[in-house]
Amino acid sequence: MKWNWLPSLCTIANLGAGVLSLYFTIHEQYMTAFILVVVAALWDVLDGLLARLLHCSSDFGKQLDSLADVVSFGVAPAFLILLYKLGDTHWIGPIVAVLFVICGAVRLARFNLMAFSKGFVGMPITAAGVILSFMFLWSEHLKPGLLLALMVVLSFLMVSRIPFPSFKK
Repeated sequence: MKWNWLPSLCTIANLGAGVLSLYFTIHEQYMTAFILVVVAALWDVLDGLLARLLHCSSDFGKQLDSLADVVSFGVAPAFLILLYKLGDTHWIGPIVAVLFVICGAVRLARFNLMAFSKGFVGMPITAAGVILSFMFLWSEHLKPGLLLALMVVLSFLMVSRIPFPSFKK
């Protein structure tokens, strides 16, 4: 029996968790939204692991994974922080949230065009999105300016040329 569809199913679960995270953020159920970003990250790790173990990596899977990652680790974390903590920052909060999503999308597009090596160039969007989501847990103790600065730093790390290790092997 062929199991080639299993990694794509995990990617779809990643995307579903990201969309649900957005839904719960909009409905001000922020802890649930945060948990769903973490669940999306687990699905994201599992889809790559299964694709490698089953030797069924494909261009389709890579593109689907990138689309899911933009939602789950770009849009969902940015809106979680924006709507939970940065609502009073007037125009700067939405601008920084959009910057985060755009930099994540650019990073994914660049990654999809690069030859594989032993590590990553630029911080992976999954790492940036999970770090930003974890800031939700401490956001009561952080000033909005610090959260905005963190979002900007994470945005630029994603599109930077800084090498980041890969723990896939």
